[in-house]
Amino acid sequence: MAEAAPAVVAEFKPHLFGKFFLLQRLAMGGMAEIFRARVPGADGFEKELVVKRILPARAQDGGFIKMLVNEAKLTVQLTHSNIAQVYECGRIDGNYFISMELVNGVSLKEMMQAFSRAGQAISPEQAIFTVLQLLTGLDYAHKKTDAQGQPLQIVHCDVSPDNALVSWEGEIKLLDFGIARAATGLSNYKEGMLMGKLGYVAPEQASVERRWDHRVDIFAAGILLYELLTKQKPFPKATDVESLVQSRKARVVPPTSIDPRLPRELDGIVAKALAYDPDRRYADARSFADALVDVLFPTPQSSIQDLLGRQMQQVFAEKIGRQRNARAHDPLIMKVLANVAAQQSAAEYERLSAEATPGPAGSRTPFEPRAAAAEVPAVEAARPRARRPSRPRTVIREGGVRLSTAILLGLVLAVGGAAGLHYAETWLRPGVLVVTSEPPGAAVTLDGAATGQVTPAVLEEVPLSRRHEIVLEGAGVRGAGIAVEPVPGGIVRHVHARLQSALGSVTIRSVPPGAEVRLDDRVVGTTPVTVRALRMDERHRFDLALVGYDLDQFVVLPEKDGVEFSRTLARTGARPKEGSPAGSRRESHRP
Repeated sequence: MAEAAPAVVAEFKPHLFGKFFLLQRLAMGGMAEIFRARVPGADGFEKELVVKRILPARAQDGGFIKMLVNEAKLTVQLTHSNIAQVYECGRIDGNYFISMELVNGVSLKEMMQAFSRAGQAISPEQAIFTVLQLLTGLDYAHKKTDAQGQPLQIVHCDVSPDNALVSWEGEIKLLDFGIARAATGLSNYKEGMLMGKLGYVAPEQASVERRWDHRVDIFAAGILLYELLTKQKPFPKATDVESLVQSRKARVVPPTSIDPRLPRELDGIVAKALAYDPDRRYADARSFADALVDVLFPTPQSSIQDLLGRQMQQVFAEKIGRQRNARAHDPLIMKVLANVAAQQSAAEYERLSAEATPGPAGSRTPFEPRAAAAEVPAVEAARPRARRPSRPRTVIREGGVRLSTAILLGLVLAVGGAAGLHYAETWLRPGVLVVTSEPPGAAVTLDGAATGQVTPAVLEEVPLSRRHEIVLEGAGVRGAGIAVEPVPGGIVRHVHARLQSALGSVTIRSVPPGAEVRLDDRVVGTTPVTVRALRMDERHRFDLALVGYDLDQFVVLPEKDGVEFSRTLARTGARPKEGSPAGSRRESHRP
């Protein structure tokens, strides 16, 4: 179903959503937003997936929530290589979500458009292979039964290029059973309404009087096959129900009339799949697929997929690169979010402990047993129980023993000290220091000590309540120092530095020209010569040697890129000018 994009899209920042580490927002519509996420496990295990979450503005829309839950309940029963898998449906902080398989690729619609722009042809074998995979997934869904063996009678109802994914390896996956029809209460299809995309709807779906079944998906698959083979639409464009029904009655131009190079067997296959009368179509997706296999044979299926995969990686090389770049900082972001989660857990434990401190008469102390074990909070239960200290009982009776002033003062100081310690611990709590640079890869030194990390770096257990000095150094860049000011009670601090290049070029000229130039004892050419990739923040020695002239040696600190040094060489045995020290050279330089 098409969803209108919201007027304003808030900037996305990686964050925690329950157990999910949301790393990147992939799409956002009027009803829900989709994220690339990871779920961490034991010993470094991670699962990358997609999280589809209802927008907060739609959180109270009972009808939409029901559709989302029905979609999840229905799709989670479908485990097939050509159907995008749903893992979980749940609610976190009042927000409903679905977690599902992440397919690295694009929709079939985007693939077709990109191939056309790139001048990449989709061969007949690839077109057949693509639809064959979709039919395999549809056949599985159409024949799926419940635990008792009763047919679920699932009909996708929205087979289209938007709902078919092509991976970078050339795999095909069907997704979005959002308006699927089923024999159970999980059906989201509203009877009496025309749902789905008009360009791929079968004629019987547009009639309230005609009964229809899974063959509407076969009809839609036939349209996909026609478009892949011919790059044209099989039916005139429809704008309403009446024009849709009339358009489906039109005679379909055989694919070979458009492209004579296509196998003639495809004309009959397409005509049968697109028959106006569903009884004249293929009885099921498997029959349609078998017919395509007969045409495809003897071309090996694996070689077709391999070629499609290579074309996908060629056409979408830039997008694949962006995806990989988006993942580059995932470990860094997850480490930061994990530390945030740990700090939140610690803060929650402190809050629960603070709520249990002695108060008015009858209140519980942190060491008093609760009424039932079930009342123990999860955070508290997960920690090892402290040994219960023995508490001396003091009974004060009228006319009895009175507490001395010293003891009373000691109690006051103890209570005050405990409260002060609690706030001091919060103020002094160590945090996480995230250090990034542009370009990355700079070695990080914290307060004069090497950390062993390069940017992007995550420095843990750093007391953010005091000032720190960070130094960044790297090959080809100028060193930079960063002062990190204290943030009392902070959990995460991020500092970023844009490092200037330390490399540049120096041009050496001489009068006369043609002198051999040595840089730090290695020959780099003859004057005039430009020496590149030279560090601008270091001193360098140049030796200029020319037959008949004295050796000219000088040391320079370039400082700026593109600086030029010009030297006037002295002839061997020539006397220096009066008033000039022996061996001096006239030098000029300009940026």
